[in-house]
Amino acid sequence: MTVKRKFVLALIAYALLGVLAWTTLSDDAILILGLNLKLRAVTLLILGMFAFKSAIFFWRTRIEEKREQGSME
Repeated sequence: MTVKRKFVLALIAYALLGVLAWTTLSDDAILILGLNLKLRAVTLLILGMFAFKSAIFFWRTRIEEKREQGSME
């Protein structure tokens, strides 16, 4: 399986998890370290960070592949 295919599947999974989190979690505030945070927002923020990390990995892999192809020529 190629890196691009894995990246697309990961983004689809994050989107599905985001939709499920939005529809199933309540929008009640919870107290964490003295801050009132909404459970739904915190969950979506964490999913967003994972999606961002996946995007950074994908872009880095593509750049490395282009460098390897350039050095082989």
